[in-house]
Amino acid sequence: MDPHPSWARVGYQGEPGAYSEEAAIAVLPKATTIGFPTFTRAFDALASREVDAAVLPVENSLGGIVQEVNDLLWERSGVRVSGEVIHPVRHCLLGRGEPVVRALSHPQALLQCRKFLEARGIQPVSFHDTAGAARAVAEGMVMGNGAIASAAAAKRYGLKILAEGIQDDDTNQTRFAIVDRGTVAKPGPGLTKASLAFIGAHRPGSLVHALTCFSDRGINLTRLDSRPVPNQPWQYRFYVDFEISDPQAASDALKALEEEATEFKLFGSYPAAESRSASSAGARRARRRRRTCANRSRALASRLSSGCARARSRSLTLGRPASQRRTARWATCSM
Repeated sequence: MDPHPSWARVGYQGEPGAYSEEAAIAVLPKATTIGFPTFTRAFDALASREVDAAVLPVENSLGGIVQEVNDLLWERSGVRVSGEVIHPVRHCLLGRGEPVVRALSHPQALLQCRKFLEARGIQPVSFHDTAGAARAVAEGMVMGNGAIASAAAAKRYGLKILAEGIQDDDTNQTRFAIVDRGTVAKPGPGLTKASLAFIGAHRPGSLVHALTCFSDRGINLTRLDSRPVPNQPWQYRFYVDFEISDPQAASDALKALEEEATEFKLFGSYPAAESRSASSAGARRARRRRRTCANRSRALASRLSSGCARARSRSLTLGRPASQRRTARWATCSM
């Protein structure tokens, strides 16, 4: 059942056939989907009422945080996260038939298929969108170009599927936020998850105190990422998702965090989505991660000593690409 029957136009980033469009159709099957070349343009369309909502990726189970979308949620006013959808991602290598030596795709998709590409000596080439890469290969004249995109994109642009399921992990999923205009919902009945961001005071123990706002109330964090604050070297903004099992405890935690932080923004409270693609083993691993994430946040707090908020967020890196090396390792708690 369509949860938002009044939404007639829904935006996404990319071209027809993109995974973002698939996610938008999955959650809002009756809406007209409208693609935009950039995330910024999608947010602009939402603000100008060109669309009623936008379905935008916030994190991937392999690639981690989608930096630009998270930063735009912080920067833009008048928008909120009112829902989420977890969409399975099954990448295919598409081409016109000749051997592929270069694969065009979105940087996240290239990262998610790194092992496949390296094993075959295929050069990754960044493109603005998976479906756009498929279109470029279909229309281009350069021999040896292929695209990493969906089977739907192959059908739409008349390409051959040269290999299926080439992602490094069969449980590969992307979590999309449903973003619309309106008043941000606070924790309440039927709302089982919340997303926010904050900047802590630049003093010893500030991250410890922020995390205890949740752990002291038995609240489970499902995501904790960090991003550099522009024009403030070595200062970080933290992005948090958490489960709402007790609305009053969640409200108290938000109040305590708002008092502790120098800057704070609640993106929204909403019904949590269920994974639709993980294998049974992958689903069990995801459940174990959710059960232990609160304990991990306590362990992180106990290890952080005076003045560590800055240093620790840099040292707990997973070895991601340079553009993502400041993302804290607690992103592995993500669903």
